[in-house]
Amino acid sequence: MKLYLGGTACVTPLGADLVTTYEAMEQGRTGIRTRPNRLLGRDFHVGAVGSPVREDLPRIDALIDEALKGVSLQIPAEVFHAERTRWIIATTKGDIHSLERDEQGPFPLPNLADRIGKRYRAYHPPLVVSNACISGTLAMIMAADQIALGLCDHAIIIGADVISDFVLSGFHALHAMADGPCTPFDDGRTGITLGEAAACAVLSKDHSLFDRPVAEYLGGGLGSDANHISGPSRTGEGSVRAIRNAMAQACVQSEEITHVNAHGTGSLYNDTMEAIALDRSGLAGVPLNSYKGFFGHTLGAAGLLEGLIAVHGLQRGRLLRSLGAQDTSEMPSMDVLKENRATSGTLLLKTSSGFGGCNAAVILRALN
Repeated sequence: MKLYLGGTACVTPLGADLVTTYEAMEQGRTGIRTRPNRLLGRDFHVGAVGSPVREDLPRIDALIDEALKGVSLQIPAEVFHAERTRWIIATTKGDIHSLERDEQGPFPLPNLADRIGKRYRAYHPPLVVSNACISGTLAMIMAADQIALGLCDHAIIIGADVISDFVLSGFHALHAMADGPCTPFDDGRTGITLGEAAACAVLSKDHSLFDRPVAEYLGGGLGSDANHISGPSRTGEGSVRAIRNAMAQACVQSEEITHVNAHGTGSLYNDTMEAIALDRSGLAGVPLNSYKGFFGHTLGAAGLLEGLIAVHGLQRGRLLRSLGAQDTSEMPSMDVLKENRATSGTLLLKTSSGFGGCNAAVILRALN
């Protein structure tokens, strides 16, 4: 069964849609700025959405609502509330801002999915995927599984998270924050930069649902290493299994992959682990990048958002540079993109990793 991806939309620190975001990245612009943290009394570099969103909704709802407007322009309206449509929401923290408000009002934390489902008249209650930083990629895999099992014909996939003082303080307590904007895969990287975004896409077995689908979903894979609650495996074991499982399901060999868009957080251990895993998977020479230098780590949105941007780049015949990666001599076998590069290939491997040793990978074929 062939599965098609379309109806793509996003809201990011670089723009209110996918094309605007991509073109800002192609020009080398970053959406990372300093922002004060009232809990710690200091500034952090973050990727915050600056475009106007509804103020009568919790911030995460407003970002999702803005992204779904873009989806609604690309697919028939009845798909949103059809019986054969499933909704899947990927987020790590949901409406975390409700913990920071003096009064929760009508927006309690557990009801994000319920609110979205009711607002868009979803036939089934939306499913929520919250598995650390692989959530967005895992949501794509779950959507494909739901369709393959005959549970639905279409899946509306949403990935979203927002910046909060609480989450920033948590990562700071782990000594995980970068000194400045993050620099994934650079030898001098010092940690992560957090960002916020919402990304949406529709996965369907019906090609005709879209005027022009952007990609074909070929396969996905998962792998856990249970190495440490927050530290990645030193051997990349879980990521290797996820990549191999994805390639097996997609019936793709490593030499066929055009481009790897990695998790690439900018932390010392994550980026090293990913380089080891890619080397072990026969992908050392494949052009590699991370997008987190452009808008930070968007947590539950990251896998979906970054996958959509990478596919858009392949449609344009372009591989974007890994912003901030200047000296990569510690990873001599990796082809880290330091400049934008032309390509005629179409096969993308998107990888994600998260706390607790979870890893996910998907393979998408960009369609022109």
